[in-house]
Amino acid sequence: MSRVSLFASVSTLVWLAACSCQPENVLEPIPDDDPLGIGDHDIGQYLSMDVTAADKPASSFYDKEKGAVAYAVGTPSGEEIDWKFYPVDGYPDDVGLDPGDRGKYTSLGIADDGRVWIAYYDVTAGVLRVAHCKEGEGAWTMLAGDAGSGASPDTGRFASLALDPDDNPVIAHYQADKQILRVTRYNGSAFSGETVHEGTEYVPDDPDLETVPADVGKYAKLAIADDGTEYIAFYDAAHGDLLLATGTAGAYEVTTIDADGDVGAWPDVLIDGDELVITYQDVGEQDLKIARGAGAAWVTETLDTGEYVGADSAIFMNGSYPAAFYFDGHDNNVKLAQKVGDSWTVEDFDGAEAALGYHLETVTIGSTVYVGSYDYTHRTLWFSTL
Repeated sequence: MSRVSLFASVSTLVWLAACSCQPENVLEPIPDDDPLGIGDHDIGQYLSMDVTAADKPASSFYDKEKGAVAYAVGTPSGEEIDWKFYPVDGYPDDVGLDPGDRGKYTSLGIADDGRVWIAYYDVTAGVLRVAHCKEGEGAWTMLAGDAGSGASPDTGRFASLALDPDDNPVIAHYQADKQILRVTRYNGSAFSGETVHEGTEYVPDDPDLETVPADVGKYAKLAIADDGTEYIAFYDAAHGDLLLATGTAGAYEVTTIDADGDVGAWPDVLIDGDELVITYQDVGEQDLKIARGAGAAWVTETLDTGEYVGADSAIFMNGSYPAAFYFDGHDNNVKLAQKVGDSWTVEDFDGAEAALGYHLETVTIGSTVYVGSYDYTHRTLWFSTL
């Protein structure tokens, strides 16, 4: 396995004409002690990954120092990866005008024709925004993704973008002011949003306990099957359940996958033939769990009962079996759970020299599995291969 930390300074970011998807490298790597005095940097939060049309790993992420979203494409070279970085939205323009704080909760999807789609939360405006650009062709185009419902909505957190069979983006996300799950989809010219689930309040059996208001949609994770069926795993915070919305525009069925305790945070979804595989956190026990099934037939299992584990899981197929990277909150490590035959094994993957495991993502290109994370110690991106 190959592991590398990437240190980059946002202070060296240079805007090029038209902000093309393919300018020169605009974020220069620097040593972590910053001998040139370039300044502070903090990039890599809300990381998302996908694969380019040229079979290269790519990522979108939040630039906290600038309050912006950026995009990177990696070129593997032996055990190393040469990353090129591109500004997308939220950076000051050539006259210094700052458009505000944009780029949290990024979610990346790349179409077969090379068009890059990035969904992200506009903190200043409280809306979901979307940027797109075809690799090597022209500028980034910014679109309104969803403004939510109601008089003063705040929507776009926990954005999860997937491409439908026509390579049009669909985005699940959380509207914070109403605490509901929404979906917005692109029709070729604009996005149109709808509410998928509003949840129900939790009324305890004990009359001395307070009723908990409905709150659904946090940690939304969207996957789309080849036939266009959409699957959205999400957390019901009021009831402490893992829920799944299944369907298409205007026609979703919501089912409860796991209601054993307080469960369902940080889900990730894998489509494996006719079944879904979902990894998620048992919030109450701080464990990593997995659910596998379809329709009403689901089997759940606890994979790791370590201290404060299971957040930010990223599931993938490792050969014929599912595997998952996930966060160890006690040791600030990346952990790996793998299934071989009928047995699961768990191990520390990395994190001995830095606090890793935040905003985990993974993609597979050929036989190589790439995993990315935010390096909290060095405030930068970290990537590795399995």
